[in-house]
Amino acid sequence: MTTWMFDAKRKSASVDKKKTERIDLPAKGWLSSIAIRLSGMNGADAAGNINNHIHDVMTKIEVIGAGGATLKSLTGVQVQALNWADQESMPWAQFTEAASKYNIEQFILNFGKNYMDTEHMLDCSKIVDGQLKITWDMGAVRATAASAYLGTDQVLDVVYAIPDNYTGPAPQGYIKSTETKSWTSLASGIDYVTLPKDNPIRRIMVRAYESGISPAANITNLKLTANNGSYVPWDNTLTKLKDLNSLWYPQAQMYLDDLLTQDGLAKELNIAFPDEITLTPIAARAAGVSAEAYGNVTIALSDLATPTVISTDEALRMTAEGYGYHNAFMLPFDKPKFDESALLNAATPRYSDLMLEVTQGNAGAATSIVTEELIKQ
Repeated sequence: MTTWMFDAKRKSASVDKKKTERIDLPAKGWLSSIAIRLSGMNGADAAGNINNHIHDVMTKIEVIGAGGATLKSLTGVQVQALNWADQESMPWAQFTEAASKYNIEQFILNFGKNYMDTEHMLDCSKIVDGQLKITWDMGAVRATAASAYLGTDQVLDVVYAIPDNYTGPAPQGYIKSTETKSWTSLASGIDYVTLPKDNPIRRIMVRAYESGISPAANITNLKLTANNGSYVPWDNTLTKLKDLNSLWYPQAQMYLDDLLTQDGLAKELNIAFPDEITLTPIAARAAGVSAEAYGNVTIALSDLATPTVISTDEALRMTAEGYGYHNAFMLPFDKPKFDESALLNAATPRYSDLMLEVTQGNAGAATSIVTEELIKQ
């Protein structure tokens, strides 16, 4: 009988504020998912804790084998966006700007379609010297000090989800997820991204983040071609891809606690197209959204009596839901269900090449393309 084993590989209090941690994979057996949790304490100067987000300090999460073989290679933001699409819910996180409180975020690496999938898993016996490699830098937000992250109180927690004594059907390989290309968008022109074509492609994730700017302004069109442009599975705007994502995936939901704000300050939601934003002051205040530009929310805050705007920091809570989690959008080939025969099988002889043409419309966006492939073992 199969029993799930939750192998706690590391729980380290007060890890370094900047480090690359390496943890061995199991030498044999199946590995379905890896859950990574990193926390960092805010500094005592609350004014410096605005938008302290752990995903911004998680610079790289990788799974590698001997000789540099890459099974996973993603930023923390990319892992969370893919995990949202896998789970159709957002990974748990605690966002706070309060002094001396912890920001905590979770990052899930799935080797299958979702967490604890057994249809697709990694066969660890076929990976020589496999390692999980996690790189973070608490100073990537701002210099660690009394403001921003304190830098002295980080906690890392890693758990492997392993089916012990697995007796079910043999897994059909595993999902490889890698950043194919990243760059800063230009005001115009096409950037050409050569996609891998050795394995069936599950989905392509496109991200273009610039605070307060629409991803659809940074990337105006996507064109996926094969065979020197003779085969075109997709040729349309990023706006249309966003619209279709609303059919394929549920809305993302955010909850941010203890946000320290005053009238006119802006906060990042991490959702590019929010449909609903709710502000709840902890004190007796009138709070609302005075402006919103693609997840950058300007807050209006005043007292109830006069009313007079509040010009000193006070705490409130903000919830939101919408589309474009982390400004990321999926071009999937596994919808409405995961059917291997329906994946973009670029490995067949009919394809001589596979290219994504990214038409740019605005300079300055952090742009990346992630490709997910089905790897047979």
